[in-house]
Amino acid sequence: MVSVSRADLERLASLHHRIWPSFRCASTMKDWYPSHPAIYDISKSYAFNAENGPFFSGTIPKRPDDKSRIDFLGFSLRSPLGVPAGPLLNSRWVKLACQLGFDLPVYKTIRSFAHPAHALPNMIFIEPDSPKTAHARGSMPPDLAHLTVTNSFGMPSQSPDFLLEDIAKAHQYLEEGQALIVSIVGTPNQGISFAEDFVRAALLAKEAGAKLIEANFSCPNVGKSEGCLYMSPETVKLFASALVKAIHPIPLIIKVGLFHDESLLQEVLVEAARAGVRAVCGLNSVSMEVFDAEGKSALGPTRPSSGVCGAAIRPQALEWVRKAASINKKEHLNLVLMGCGGIVEPNHFDEFIEAGAKIAMAATGMMWDPYLAMKWHEKHT
Repeated sequence: MVSVSRADLERLASLHHRIWPSFRCASTMKDWYPSHPAIYDISKSYAFNAENGPFFSGTIPKRPDDKSRIDFLGFSLRSPLGVPAGPLLNSRWVKLACQLGFDLPVYKTIRSFAHPAHALPNMIFIEPDSPKTAHARGSMPPDLAHLTVTNSFGMPSQSPDFLLEDIAKAHQYLEEGQALIVSIVGTPNQGISFAEDFVRAALLAKEAGAKLIEANFSCPNVGKSEGCLYMSPETVKLFASALVKAIHPIPLIIKVGLFHDESLLQEVLVEAARAGVRAVCGLNSVSMEVFDAEGKSALGPTRPSSGVCGAAIRPQALEWVRKAASINKKEHLNLVLMGCGGIVEPNHFDEFIEAGAKIAMAATGMMWDPYLAMKWHEKHT
């Protein structure tokens, strides 16, 4: 029989008490998907989710104590993890993201006026068939590794009065080592130029207390004039220059989508830097035609194409980061790169950072596994 001293038993007991909470927490987090529903109910309208969500029934784990910090445009963050524009519909959603360890949340894209969302469906599970087409699947995929969805909302926005109050409230929910980005977009045909309305939305965000502003130059779920700005280097320079001047000294970030031409990506990044842009986030969801079982448009005849996000677009998103990082270094642009697209597992954050992103952000992954950031923090403590 092996003899164990009292001192050994006390050391084992101490070790047990130190290790067990993290094991217990990790086990709880590990089991979230697919047994728990997403924090956004895709069967309900955007308005319903905004008013009643987020639908989170879990506990908030104790975050591991980590004293490391990273600098992001003058803000000291506890980690490089964030949530891109999309899932955080209002201050309650921002609060939950902050509590769950996402240190750079982005407040859902706002306009200069109230604007409704597209009708249902807004999100459905899909499987890509090719780089440009996908089909709807009848049920949720069995694991996060295959979690891919459409994302078709049309960039809805609350009224300016609501936003002035709610964005200020969202800032109050930030914890130490966290910062909030407010995403904005302009709208054409509002009685002023498209660029002027972009500035008007930016000034609304500034008035609400935004410390960081992201201009959405890419959204595949709206009209071409709204969603393809990032494809024109001249337009990027024109719009970004106006925004930088209007919001000074607040840093401007721009959101871009997929580039099929690396030379165009280089032109856009160069012009963005010349305009005073401080950071670039990519990539937005990838536009695809999505069909139902009968071969018809899954979202209805008026929306033959929609934005695809989730696991299937991660290779494209990582490639964007690699190419952008190479251009950024070669051209001495000093842009901060933010990567998103297909981060559905904790190690995916690391893949984006290793590819050259300073910030790695999860949207779809965060909605279906809200413990995603906490799992990463546990691994990196």
